[in-house]
Amino acid sequence: MKKDKKDKKKKLSFKMVVKDCAYAIRLVVTTSPITLLLRILLELINTFSSFIVGTFVVRYIINSFETGLDFKTVALSAGVMIAVPLLLQLIINPLITIVEDVAFIKVEKKVLGGLYDKCTEVELACFENPEFYDKYVKATGEINWRMWNLTWAVTHLLGAIVGMMLYGSLLFTMDPAFIVFAILPLFGAFIKKKANVLWHKHTTEDKEYHRRAKYAQRVFYSGEYAKEIRLSNAKEFLLQRYEQASNGRVEVVKKYGIKEMLLELAHTGLQTIITNPLAIAYAVWRTVVSGTLGIGDCAVVINSVSSLTGTFTQITDRYYRAHEHALFFEDFRGFMDYDPKMKDKKDARSPERGTIRLENVSFKYEGSDSLVLKNVSMKIGKNEKIALVGHNGAGKSTLIKLLLRLYDPTEGQITLDGTPLSELKLREYRDMFSVVFQDFKVISLPVAENVLMRPREEGDEEKILEALKSSGAYERIMELPNGIETMLTKEFDEDGAVLSVGQAQKVAIAHAFLKDAPFIILDEPSSALDPVAENEMYNNMMRAGEGKAMIFISHRLSSAVSADRIYMLENGEVIESGSHAELMALDGKYADMFKKQAQNYVDIDREEGENE
Repeated sequence: MKKDKKDKKKKLSFKMVVKDCAYAIRLVVTTSPITLLLRILLELINTFSSFIVGTFVVRYIINSFETGLDFKTVALSAGVMIAVPLLLQLIINPLITIVEDVAFIKVEKKVLGGLYDKCTEVELACFENPEFYDKYVKATGEINWRMWNLTWAVTHLLGAIVGMMLYGSLLFTMDPAFIVFAILPLFGAFIKKKANVLWHKHTTEDKEYHRRAKYAQRVFYSGEYAKEIRLSNAKEFLLQRYEQASNGRVEVVKKYGIKEMLLELAHTGLQTIITNPLAIAYAVWRTVVSGTLGIGDCAVVINSVSSLTGTFTQITDRYYRAHEHALFFEDFRGFMDYDPKMKDKKDARSPERGTIRLENVSFKYEGSDSLVLKNVSMKIGKNEKIALVGHNGAGKSTLIKLLLRLYDPTEGQITLDGTPLSELKLREYRDMFSVVFQDFKVISLPVAENVLMRPREEGDEEKILEALKSSGAYERIMELPNGIETMLTKEFDEDGAVLSVGQAQKVAIAHAFLKDAPFIILDEPSSALDPVAENEMYNNMMRAGEGKAMIFISHRLSSAVSADRIYMLENGEVIESGSHAELMALDGKYADMFKKQAQNYVDIDREEGENE
């Protein structure tokens, strides 16, 4: 039942195909109108040229010699009729090539720019949904050339319609019966439509396997995974997955390949085996047997029936080519038309600095039955330093995502000075936070851009240098050949710098120092730092965070000592809260964990002293 519904969605109506064509043409016209005009002009010239040179001139020459016209007159007239359209083609063809190359880039920039904007609007949960993510991959991978070809399918369709009118008018004046032979291939139109739907199913099923195979390839050639591949048995595992994906692609070809071949044979065979031989036989019979058709007209009829058949075939082919592209275009439009669940309300207002409260907040990820957070309540004041502690999997990072409104709570609510987050402008609310995630990412851009994470402005250099000093990355960055202008990673610059994880983390932390935001969130910011560097970083962050609220997660509880309030989470619940002194006096799980960590440091110091 589900399969039938899914297949039904792939059957686009004529109205939908027209709508998609109009959408694609509008994108091209608004970006480069001259491209479409030149394309239409070229199609018309090609159509008239083919008709004049291949049909009208042939008939004119043969009939002229039969009526006794002199060679010079015939040659001159025929030469002009041939030369004019060919000369126009000679001029426009290279011109349109240059214009199209530029237009293609402009259209791609506009289309993909809109697509990337949409990516930042949809909620984070969408990228954890395989079906939605597959749509995104299909949209980014095929939309530009599909849209471009959809536009050209329309211009080709226009040329074919004009050609049909020219050849049809000529044949109709000779014998209306010839029109019947020409339209026979139209009965094969449904075959082409069925072939298009089958091809869309083929490529859609292949896409998932192709994406899995590409992922394995990316892991093998990416430096990010180089050490793990060499120091583990992941190679065999990944090769196995790659083989499974490749075998899946082969099965898809086997599933659809023979059907596609048979449909193509049926479609082309209707014209080449049936239509043309019948038309030729009828024209020869009228010329040789009944004598009702001249030799010149016979030659023209044979050519024109074939050409008219071709134009009919082109019309159906171009329409169903447009239909094919429109099927894929629907994936793009489906993605672009997706209405994000997390967006500003009409009456949303700008947030103001205040106190954040979580009231009985529970949360579970889409598709999961278990809650990651359960009835969490807490308060984050304007200038408070809050520490979130607990074992891995306790729900700390998920809590941060809710605070940033990357997700909305499943139950309960989060407010800013009493106003639910859903009533605040999302972009402005998120701008109130300066964040360093545990899984931070370095971008293949200069150090300066990695610290700023925005376009440069006058006076930024001094801010960047101060931020690098505060994060502890200054000395290492200044050792690089071009300082803050040094490109990070070698992906686009062979002289680029590849920082250690600890140094890269300091660059990420520098961004938190630079951004002037009322809330600072540090999600395990010191995971790659040694204890001395960590202590220095936290001292710097405390100074930079004066007059601001700070929320930090750390598995090293020594960093939580200076917090105004500590929340200890376990299995998604707040099991203890209070200052360090209060929790130590409580002598609960926090105190036990703190004592164990402190004892580890004491044992290490003792061992180092004995070794000396």
